[in-house]
Amino acid sequence: MNSKLLTKASVLILITFGALCTGYAQTDSPFCNNALIAGNYGFVVQGTKLIGPGPTGAQVGVAMAHFDGNGNFTQIDTITIGGLEVSNFSHAPATGIYTVNPNCTGSFTITFHDGRPTVTTSFVVVDNGNEIDTVVTLAGGSGGVLATGSVGKRRFNRFEEGDNEN
Repeated sequence: MNSKLLTKASVLILITFGALCTGYAQTDSPFCNNALIAGNYGFVVQGTKLIGPGPTGAQVGVAMAHFDGNGNFTQIDTITIGGLEVSNFSHAPATGIYTVNPNCTGSFTITFHDGRPTVTTSFVVVDNGNEIDTVVTLAGGSGGVLATGSVGKRRFNRFEEGDNEN
């Protein structure tokens, strides 16, 4: 009978331990904050512009964003929609604000200064801040305009900006 009790207790402990470990992956972390993604990220943008002024169709592009660690960022990009270039790196940089939540999700809003509408995205920070996976949730204040996502990889993370080492 002691053997059965010990077996039941062991199973209960394993189930409890397993539940605690599983729950940890979705809890808040003190490392998930705006400073986690400070630095430069290169993004590949892919999706579809569904409606609105200008060209519609497949959207592809690349972007370079700089997150300051305090909730502000700048971005330059080159984007084509339906095979037509709608922006290139010579345009004025876009500016924006961002928030990283304690569970490493977040959002940012990009204000373009070349006539394109403001875009809001939701994102997930992965790989200890080395990658940001995004999806556009609003464009020009409306949903359903862009079905676009991007993956951003941290760049220049070996040395901080201002380091003179090669």
